[in-house]
Amino acid sequence: MQIEYIDNNHPFLQEVITLGNKHSSTLGFMPEGAFLEHAQKKWIIIAHDEENFVGYLMFRVVPRRQRIAIVHLCVKEDFRGKNVTTLLLDTLRDKYKHTYNGISLSCRTDYVHATEVWKRYGFVCKYRKRSRSVEENYLNVWWYDFNRPDLFNMANQSSLKVKALLDANIIIKLRDELEEYEPSQDPRVLLADWLVDEVDYYYAPEILNEITRDKNQERIQRTRNFLRNFVEAKFDIEECKNLATELMQYIHGVIENDQSDRIQLASAIASETSYFVTLDIGILEKRHEVEDKFNIQIFTPKEFVLEIDQLLNKEEYSPGKLAGVTLHTISKVSSSELGDYIDLFLAKSYSEKKASFQNIVLAEANNIQISKIKVVKANQRPIAFLGYRCVNGLLIVSFLRMVETEYKQTLFMQLVSDCINKAIKNGITQIQIKEAFLSESQEATLNRMGFDKIDAEWIKTISNLILKSSEIEEVGRFINASLIERLKTIDDLERTRLLIEIERKLFPLKFSDLDVPCYIIPIKPYWAGQLFDPYISGSTLFGADEKRMWNYENVYYRSTRPIKEIAPARILWYASADNKLSRQQAIIASSYLDEVMTDKPKILFRKNKHYGIYEWQNIYDLCNKNIEKPIRALRFSGTEVFMNPVKLSSIRDIFIANGKPSNTFASPVKIGSNIFNQIYQAGVRGKEN
Repeated sequence: MQIEYIDNNHPFLQEVITLGNKHSSTLGFMPEGAFLEHAQKKWIIIAHDEENFVGYLMFRVVPRRQRIAIVHLCVKEDFRGKNVTTLLLDTLRDKYKHTYNGISLSCRTDYVHATEVWKRYGFVCKYRKRSRSVEENYLNVWWYDFNRPDLFNMANQSSLKVKALLDANIIIKLRDELEEYEPSQDPRVLLADWLVDEVDYYYAPEILNEITRDKNQERIQRTRNFLRNFVEAKFDIEECKNLATELMQYIHGVIENDQSDRIQLASAIASETSYFVTLDIGILEKRHEVEDKFNIQIFTPKEFVLEIDQLLNKEEYSPGKLAGVTLHTISKVSSSELGDYIDLFLAKSYSEKKASFQNIVLAEANNIQISKIKVVKANQRPIAFLGYRCVNGLLIVSFLRMVETEYKQTLFMQLVSDCINKAIKNGITQIQIKEAFLSESQEATLNRMGFDKIDAEWIKTISNLILKSSEIEEVGRFINASLIERLKTIDDLERTRLLIEIERKLFPLKFSDLDVPCYIIPIKPYWAGQLFDPYISGSTLFGADEKRMWNYENVYYRSTRPIKEIAPARILWYASADNKLSRQQAIIASSYLDEVMTDKPKILFRKNKHYGIYEWQNIYDLCNKNIEKPIRALRFSGTEVFMNPVKLSSIRDIFIANGKPSNTFASPVKIGSNIFNQIYQAGVRGKEN
């Protein structure tokens, strides 16, 4: 079968006109001159097998509305059911999908066969209108979206809100919010006022097809109006169709409702919305299998709201999304290559002058003795661009730019974290970020990571001191004086919380008398390398190893015995025996313990899958293949890796000196602050142990 665009000199044009006239009662009357005009503009696609004309698609290009409008689509009776319609539509789509927003068409509501064709191809029914015929006929207006990004999409992608796609059954129940539902079937918890600032709700375009099956036109219009409260999910329709086919192995059934259920879920996966909220029993029963296969989590309304804090953290920081992201140092590049990066990362939305950005970049490029320029790539596509230099005890970041990606915020946090780690490793006492064009969320991130905005720069002080809290005046010039005064008046619990806040602001500062639990937790060297230790994994961001794992924050899984950790706390990581590595049978790092989660393996894996280190098989092995047996997940951050590990013999000496028996650390051990301080000092002072 051959498919081609024709002009008004094509030998099959007359057959197009004849076939159109033959079916004018359903296609609508079209004068011959209109056929000739469309052909002259190459707005007719035909199908033929060289000798025989098979069918045609006639369309209009509507630049004003950035769409393609189908005028006629007709296939000869003998060739119907042989995929000709799909071939014609594919040809139209492939030509215009990068330059227009989509394809529209109008079709009478009583043309049942044609309706099924449009739905099967991926069109959705946007609305219904009356035709111009004398009889009272109605037309459905259909739309096939090319999923081209616009400013609204980009704004949604860069938002730190949780993004959840609501199943049609949820939306219909929310529309009828005055109805009384059983508690297990009541979705109105999703409309709580406090969620407005935390969640964006999406709907799958498939709901527009579902509601056309309703016989009540007033109710259909009410549903369409109600959908304005949500965001339409955008995705590649062909990908969605393929995903819906894959989902048949989990969600069975061949009736229309079953097909719509699969398309709704496929829409969430294809649009990378991450969360699907439903009350559908069939989907909920299969959610573990679906979640293992696809990047999606499925919740009931109640479960979703209960998990919101965990999901918010995941939206802000999902290092699993950075798999395959690499870092390359730019050195001795041609001016044209550097110019390409300047063009790509110019802050156009802030009306930045190219000459200004060019001067900043070239100032670093022309000072290669002390300056570095780096670019972060994903699939060979540049996604971040930064320049920095180390001079006179300062790490100065002159520019830090990113393109819009779903992991932009995660990447920003990671790059800043690695700047902090580099400063600590090199004895640098202050980081200055001079980037002028930061988003509100990026500025909030800097603030949480211990930076203060002073004039037009973001500044963080790095303190390697170990102090008693009574000696806080030694770092008083770096923190707000009111905080020091407040420490004198608040109770012990609040005082501890505030001291941790100050510690983290001036990280790696430590207060030796901080009253928080401390633990030595054993970890296999392999997992230490995957989670936080670059000396084991052989990779650092500033060393540009593309296999490096990103680890500003992470989770570590373990069994529930013998102790139960309490957060907030401090952790010392003990690398267990591994004769292949030098960093073994030693304490290799310290971290802050932020959260302790105990639950069944599947539930914990769902909550923390976004970190991207552990696969389900790792968790399955940890629980000895007993998925009903609870395990524990420790969420930690602020990891400081020791260049010189504290060997087991030194740890035993410290234990004995503090009246404690020696230990092999086969399982977690709770320790006092004196032992923590002595081991920590041995690790960070760079002594060989």
